[in-house]
Amino acid sequence: MTVAAVVALSGMTGLTGSAMADPVSPDFTVADDLEIAVFLCTPSEYGCHKRYATAKQRRDVETFLKTTPEVTEVRFVSRAASYASFRKEFAGQKKVLAAVRAKDMPESFRVRVSGVADRARITRLANRRPGVGIASDQAENHATLVRESQSPDISVFLCAKYTATPACLRGRGKANKLPVTVKERQAIVAVIKRTSGLVSYEYEDQATAYRNFVEKYADNEALVEAVKLSDMPESYGLSMRPEADWGSPCRRLARMPGVSGAYDQRRWLKEVRLYSEYGLPDMGTAGKCA
Repeated sequence: MTVAAVVALSGMTGLTGSAMADPVSPDFTVADDLEIAVFLCTPSEYGCHKRYATAKQRRDVETFLKTTPEVTEVRFVSRAASYASFRKEFAGQKKVLAAVRAKDMPESFRVRVSGVADRARITRLANRRPGVGIASDQAENHATLVRESQSPDISVFLCAKYTATPACLRGRGKANKLPVTVKERQAIVAVIKRTSGLVSYEYEDQATAYRNFVEKYADNEALVEAVKLSDMPESYGLSMRPEADWGSPCRRLARMPGVSGAYDQRRWLKEVRLYSEYGLPDMGTAGKCA
């Protein structure tokens, strides 16, 4: 992930660790066991050259995993089992169900490792195996979710001096390529205040955003050193009633002049589930509203 992407997502909507717990199928129990999920190639996965993993590749991946010293258990999850779990979890969400076919689901291996295992090394080596679409460490995913757990329900990021998103570069008249103007900010706040289902909202300036970023990524010195205060966007964080429609106001705010992007927590949760739990390729944009 690029520095710019991390900065954009650092203040984005977040999830609690419990949001990933208790999946609908025992095949996908990851929050408690913190498994490594190794998803095999499908034609739609980047880097798979529009092909499914072959039977030989599947056997080779299984052999590699089972012969890795730190691995304590390897379970195979079939395409049919994965698709059935997906259909059950997203029952009632017609758009999601319509977008995914049974043949889109990758087969996978769910791997448990010992407490002293080098999880990053195992994940990295699995990703290099022919026939593997993506290997994902659920422990790392869980840590990210916990780290982001205090973020707002809807996050609205404003154009800054060096923001390169299309929304900040054009369509704003004389304000193109400039930081958010006073007039744009006033209009944004007015829309926020009129948002149906709004409980409260909070403004975060660049200095606060940078301080929170440094605290959040304190264990990643290289990333922290690469980011400057001027890279951080100002933002508004909205707390919403759970039963409210979050999507419509998020989309409206995303289209306003002076806004570089707006993000919806529930949409992000859905995309995280689809990618990290089912191995589906990028189906969304990290919760970004358009």
